[in-house]
This record gives sequence, structure tokens and C-alpha cells, in this order.
Amino acid sequence: MTAGALGVGRSARSTDPARRRPPIVYRAPALAMLTGGVGALVLLLALASAVYVEPDVYRDFLSGYDPPFDAIAGLLLLALALRVRDRTPAAWIASLVAPGLTLFIAALSPNAFSILAAIASTVYVSFLYPYRTGFYRGTATGPESTELFVLLAALLTLLFGMVGSRLLADDFTPPIQNWTQSLYFTVATISTNGSVYSPNGEAGYWFTVLLILFGVGTFLTAVVVLFLPFLERRLRSISARVERAQMEELSDHVIVCGTGGEARATADALRELGVRTLVLSVDASAIEAMRSEGYRTHLGEPSSEEVLRTVGIGRARALVVALESDAENLLTVLTARGMAPGLRIVAVAKHTKTLPKLQKAGADETISLVNVAAKLVSAAALERPAR
Repeated sequence: MTAGALGVGRSARSTDPARRRPPIVYRAPALAMLTGGVGALVLLLALASAVYVEPDVYRDFLSGYDPPFDAIAGLLLLALALRVRDRTPAAWIASLVAPGLTLFIAALSPNAFSILAAIASTVYVSFLYPYRTGFYRGTATGPESTELFVLLAALLTLLFGMVGSRLLADDFTPPIQNWTQSLYFTVATISTNGSVYSPNGEAGYWFTVLLILFGVGTFLTAVVVLFLPFLERRLRSISARVERAQMEELSDHVIVCGTGGEARATADALRELGVRTLVLSVDASAIEAMRSEGYRTHLGEPSSEEVLRTVGIGRARALVVALESDAENLLTVLTARGMAPGLRIVAVAKHTKTLPKLQKAGADETISLVNVAAKLVSAAALERPAR
């Protein structure tokens, strides 16, 4: 009896809406602003610590080494502000690595700047922690995660080079005396440009070898992963502008809608006749293949007014509609006829029953390849052989 009563009591408490914890809403814009703000603050504290040398609370082997730790943490948080919206596990890991760096250096090299940076990062983690489950809704292996991991590796390599070169300052000729020189040495080494600082001791040699082995690979990977997408977008933008310029100069041409067998054969025949032809389709792979063969192409929806305007429907000689379905053909004919009342439109139907609909939609000529093939076959069958 008591057990049953307890069981009912527990069930009642667990299903009581008033006692349920409300779900936490993932507010990506606010978290991005918070991440960027804390990152900027930590970076400014690192720069201030490099300019205004503050005495440490106690001496340690890392005393005075807070500028690079805090600077790397601030840069990582600034980069993370652009990736918080992706909700990837990599973003959650990076959000913990950056504050971890500030806490580590504040414990071993405590001064006013490093302590403030550690406090700021701790407050940031306390605000971020309730939203931790939101980071696992994104993919862990996508391009966003890859870019963030590469950036993290590059920044940690930079930190390794700067701190190591300062710790081994006397093992180089000339000695590395400040953070600016250590930054120059690290960047020059991992970019394979070489520097004026050469190792003169065994520790310096080993450190330089490790920095080259880890740093050069990380540097090249970062260049490919981080900068190649920007170059690709730039090239696509330039290609789009060139294509628009070519479209504006195009006139008295035939627009062939589709990349199927009928459309491809029509484009081949028009090219053999020397007629300027443009192939329009949403099939990116087929468009790319025809472009590589010398065809003038455009990737877009044939039934879109904007796309038809881009390919110069007002200056075109004719429009051939040979898409994969009769519904797409019908919609394209309707759109084209409304935009260019005097344009000659030829529509290829997949089914015979669609021919009247295409004519009513505005096609000047409607062709059923099945009917054409049937007439040719029957004529060939009835033709008497020559004796």
C-alpha cells in the first residue's frame, strides 16, 4: 500500500507541468555577440599586458608569458563567434579550449591582466554552459567543423612557437628578446621563409625541428581549408559577371530548355547549322558537361521569369522547350509566352495527350517524338524495296 502510494506520488510529481523545467532556447545571435565581445576583451587584455608589464603575484617559470596565451584565446573566441550558429561539436570544444588557456596562464602567471581575462572567460563559460546541448545538433564532420579544427590547430601551433622561442631565447642567435620577435620567428619558420634567428644549442635545434614538422603541415592545411573557399567564391563571382556580360551581348539566338536526349540532339543540330544556341537547365552536371564541349549554357530554372530574362528571351530568335516532364514544359511555355508574345516557341511533348495543352499555353509548334517516330517507322515498313 505504501509502495503503491509512493509510486503514484512520484508519477504525479513527474508529470506536473508546473514542476517541469522549461526547455532552454538556443539563441545563436546572442551567443555569437557574447563570444565575440569576450574574445575582443581577452585580446585587448593580452595586448595591454604586452605593453604595460604588470608584476606577477608570484614567480613561476611561465611568469610574464600571459600575452600569447590570452591573445590566442581571444583570437579563437573571435573566430568562434562566426561559428556558434553552426551548433557543431567542434564549436563547443573550441569554446572550452579558449577559456582553458586563460585559466591556465592565470594560475601560473597571475597578474591584473591575466586574472581579468580568466574572469571574463569563466563568466563566458557560465553563460554558455546551459546551451551545451544545442551544439550537438550540427554535424561533427562538416566543412564548418573542419575549418574550426584547422584554425584551432593553427593558433595552438602559433602559441607553441611563440612560447617555446621565448623560453629558449638564449639558444638562438641573436637571442629572441620580446614577443614581437618570437611572433616573427614563428611565422617565418612555419611559412618556410626562414628568419634571422638561428638555433645555436641542442634544445634550440630540437625545438626548431618540431616547429617545422608540426607548423608547416598545419600552415599549408590552414591555407587550403580556410582560404580556398574564399578564392572559389571570388572565382564564381568573376565567372558570373563574365557570363552576365556575355548574355547581354547575345541576340538572335535559340534557347534550348533541357539537357535530355531530345534537347541535346536539338542543340547538336542547331550548332551544325551554325545557329547561336544557349542551353538552359537546372541539371548542374549536365550543364557543366555541355559547357566543357563548347556549348553556351546557363544554370537555372527555365520557367523562371528572372532566368529567362537573364538569357535574353527578349532578343532570342526562338525557344525550344524539351524538359523532362510535360508539366515543366507547360509551365515554361506559359511563362515564356507571357514575357515574349512574338517569340517563336517550339515544345516537345512526352505524351501525345499533352499536345493540345501546349498549344493552348502558347506554343507555335508542338511535336511528339513518339508520333514522329511512328510515322517514320510505318513509312519505312510500307516502302517498296527497289528492284
